Amino acid sequence: MQKGIYNEWLTEKRFGICRLSLLSLYREPVIGSGITSQLLFGETYIVAAVSEDRLWFFVNGHAHAGSGWMPASQHDEISEQVFDQFNQTPFRVTTSVSIIRQKGAHVHLLPGSNIYASSGELFDWKTTMDFKGESRPFEEKTGRQGVVDIAKNFLHTPYLSGGRSLFGLYEASLFHLVFKIGGYIIPNYLSSLIAHGQEIQPEAIQMGDLIVFGNEIGIPNRLALYLGDGEMMAVNGKVSISRFDPEKRRQGMSDKYSVLYAKNLFLR
Repeated sequence: MQKGIYNEWLTEKRFGICRLSLLSLYREPVIGSGITSQLLFGETYIVAAVSEDRLWFFVNGHAHAGSGWMPASQHDEISEQVFDQFNQTPFRVTTSVSIIRQKGAHVHLLPGSNIYASSGELFDWKTTMDFKGESRPFEEKTGRQGVVDIAKNFLHTPYLSGGRSLFGLYEASLFHLVFKIGGYIIPNYLSSLIAHGQEIQPEAIQMGDLIVFGNEIGIPNRLALYLGDGEMMAVNGKVSISRFDPEKRRQGMSDKYSVLYAKNLFLR
């Protein structure tokens, strides 16, 4: 991004952490400019720029959580040392809608939120928070069946451009969130996600692999998750399941899209 009339690029980095259930990031420091991504409770970010009126921050979410403008009033400042501690400390990721009590107030957590299981005073979830819900250690990577089971929890979630929660998802964010809950870090945007992992032929696809579809001129622009047993999950107005035959090149999405290849994201 180049410097424009909306922002002032920072010479020294600032750091923050999301303490809200959901924090939306926008294309421009203007209300209604469109959502680029969203941050979930416990996710950290780096502040890269400030709007001229000081009312908006441009932030880059850690671990491919996405980038965009957030209202300065929603910023929660932490030091670089604390930022590093959070990102190097083992944590749990919520697998269900959960509730914690933090500083005397209840906060609802959406699936994919971070709970830091350390002894630090900010997020000592075992001793300073009442936690009600389900979570799993991020460090314990689930297998292919686990990823499919996680994905099915998002069935019927509506489409939302830039959305990253049960309230709305688009294709790349759906799979980014599913794999995050399963213990993997993958990109949150289509352009980066299609370059991630190992490319394989559709005939060699396994449960948990991504299917990459292309348009009439072969440009990758749609994704689906192979669930096994001839089924795939995709976002068509909402998260839904449909049939998939690896031998057929045109299927599933519509006649406008054809299967280009598949992606194995489990290799490290």
